[in-house]
Amino acid sequence: MESRILVIDDEESIRFTFESFLTDEGYQVETVSNLQEGKEMLANQEFDLVFLDILLGSESGLDILREVKTKKLKCLVVMVTGAPDVETAAEAVRFGAFDYIPKPIQQYNLLHVARAALEHKRLLEEKETFRMRLEGLFRCAMEGIIITDQNMCVAEMNAAAKRLFNCDDSVIGKNLDEISASPKSGSLKKFSDIVKARFEGEIYRAVQEDGSLLSFTAAPLTTEEGIDYGYLLVIREESSE
Repeated sequence: MESRILVIDDEESIRFTFESFLTDEGYQVETVSNLQEGKEMLANQEFDLVFLDILLGSESGLDILREVKTKKLKCLVVMVTGAPDVETAAEAVRFGAFDYIPKPIQQYNLLHVARAALEHKRLLEEKETFRMRLEGLFRCAMEGIIITDQNMCVAEMNAAAKRLFNCDDSVIGKNLDEISASPKSGSLKKFSDIVKARFEGEIYRAVQEDGSLLSFTAAPLTTEEGIDYGYLLVIREESSE
């Protein structure tokens, strides 16, 4: 699907230039000349990217930038200005502007910023999709899942793990050795020992105080450089027969 771009600028020549350059590049482009038209466009249509003049006659384009942030619209905003200053730049960044582009508009600069912004948006969307899928898996998994940081403190624990170890959200941030002081959570101490020994991927079994049998496996979470930044424990309740 072609990316959709909105240009908001009160200068007709600027709107024409943007539309010409961006359309030739294959983007779908809409242009408007004032603040109100810009707000109406954003309210009624979806855009991937907005080029927004910082001064729209007597009005400020920052009003639209604030609205994009407040309403959490899924578009990036690049400010267009003929006279950027430190105060204006700081305010634009504070309200989430992706970048600045100065006047007069140069074709190479415009297309470079457009590509960078749209690629950034694509990566953000991929990251959010991945996050939602992981969150769904984490919440719905029948197995207990515990994620720790590199210091063996619990970062996340799903509902199944809380049930298996009779824990609640109060364990978040606590070291596994602290949690294992509870009789129901004693086998967490064994997990801590396994991680420290780096017995990655092997399956272990432990009998709880109430006689239930748990199987669990552990693995480090590592960066591409091979540095551990946390650990993963997957636990399953098994029949003791």
